[in-house]
Amino acid sequence: MSLTINQQIFELLKKSKRTLITFRKNHSGDAISSALGFYLFLKKINKAADIVCQDFSAPQNYSFLPQLNQIKPSLLGLKRFIISLDLADSKIKDFSYDTKGSNLNIYLTPESGSLAEKNISFKSGDYRYDLIITVDTDDLESLGDVYEKNTEFFFNTPIINIDHNPENEQYGQINLVELTKTSSAEIIFNLIKEFDANLLDQEIATCLLTGMISKTKSFRTTNITPATLNIASQLIVNGADRDMIIQNLYRTKTINTLKLWGKVLARIKHDPQYKLAWSYLQQKDFIELNLQNPNLSEVIEELMTTAPEAEIIVLFYENDKKGISGLVYTSKNYDSLYLAKSFSPFGTKTMASFELKKPDLGEAVREVIENIKNNLK
Repeated sequence: MSLTINQQIFELLKKSKRTLITFRKNHSGDAISSALGFYLFLKKINKAADIVCQDFSAPQNYSFLPQLNQIKPSLLGLKRFIISLDLADSKIKDFSYDTKGSNLNIYLTPESGSLAEKNISFKSGDYRYDLIITVDTDDLESLGDVYEKNTEFFFNTPIINIDHNPENEQYGQINLVELTKTSSAEIIFNLIKEFDANLLDQEIATCLLTGMISKTKSFRTTNITPATLNIASQLIVNGADRDMIIQNLYRTKTINTLKLWGKVLARIKHDPQYKLAWSYLQQKDFIELNLQNPNLSEVIEELMTTAPEAEIIVLFYENDKKGISGLVYTSKNYDSLYLAKSFSPFGTKTMASFELKKPDLGEAVREVIENIKNNLK
């Protein structure tokens, strides 16, 4: 009798010695929360794990999540290099090392005699991780450098792909992709419950309910089902504080953040023929409001709410490299990567980023919007 997908996942987890949990660079609140929930679950079953997301910087409104500082911004120490010395003829009396320029020098002093070069060998060791879990990630390319700089590792290591998005490319050896679920957090709840419902403690429940609330905009999206609300109620019973989560996600915006949103909304342009809306931010806006690295995906969500008839949203902003950056959000009817293909975008089909080296914001806006319209024809 063949194993179910969940049973296959449990078998891999039992065999794994150390797991890498990762999610896309342009991450959602669901990705952050679900990854932490799964990390805490692995800790409870005594499995070692790490979480990595390229250039991750913790959003202030998610600072209440347990173990948020465990999410690392880069994948380091992936593979060890092993130098072996045959000690059959002589034991080592002293060992030391130093660096000179770009060289690492290792000094070995034998108890007697000398060491022969033939007794020294070296090889590349195994990978630090023997299992990869991706969460809320449509494709491997959206992981950014975590994948691009370690493609061999991803090709040679089993991947469990957990997602609910229809754009998911089914790239894992095991694909737990459930399109009827509202969030990855909802999928992970069911997975943990089947493994052992007693493991769903307050911290895990808090993470998973946060993911569900974030992805459904506090249960206001149209894909909410009775099963979704039932899971939310179970998480609350297990200790998740719904009021605290909503307070942090939606009621902690600073005055300056709201002013930034106001600037975006005041500048919004809309072309109903293409179901397209766009706006922009200048570098002086960030300086004037003393905002460093604001969460611009939240601004995109505000634009979506303000212009619900628009299915394509573009936000331009002047970056600190004296160039122009852009975010393209699309509904499931469009592909943001395709629409921005002329500008070497990265991200997912629903949220893509790009950069232009030209310094003129107005010129960049005109070029990109015209290009997107041409791609829509």
